[in-house]
Parts: sequence; structure tokens; C-alpha cells
Amino acid sequence: MYSPTLKSSIVQLAKSEYPNWVHSGRFEKLAFELRYKSSNAGRRCRELYHEGYLERRINEQKCVEYKYQPRENREIVPISREEEEKDILTLAIQ
Repeated sequence: MYSPTLKSSIVQLAKSEYPNWVHSGRFEKLAFELRYKSSNAGRRCRELYHEGYLERRINEQKCVEYKYQPRENREIVPISREEEEKDILTLAIQ
């Protein structure tokens, strides 16, 4: 039986909601429904952002939201491990 990966499921959800922004909590709920740890969704979303598949923003309530990035607009965002940890800490402080 085929089971979609969490990454592909996240992209499909974001794509189905395009051009709207999707709250990170929806991706966590999706991960839980697919029997992954919900914290795994945040990690996969960050990876997809750095790979150019998702856009990311912090909304007025200081929550992270993601939006599908169409192929013609994709840009790979290079990041080092130190930058990723700094990014995570910045979000945690806000």
C-alpha cells in the first residue's frame, strides 16, 4: 500500500490552498493524521522553504505561515546549520 511522504503531503496541501497562506498548525495536524510527530512538520516545512517549494512569513500574531511557491518563482535559499538554529531561536523568542 502506497503511503505519501510527509514532504509531498505538505506540498500538496500548500498547493491546494494557493494563493492563500497556510498556518503551520495545519501542517502539524496533517503530520499527526499521517502518523508522524507533529514537530516533524515544522522541520519539513523549513526544508521545503529552503528548497524553494514554500514561501514563509510571520503573521501579526507572531505565527509562521507558509504558501506554495509556483515553479517559475522558485528560488533555493541556502542556509547553514548555524543559520537554521538562529532562525529557530528567533521564532521561539518572538
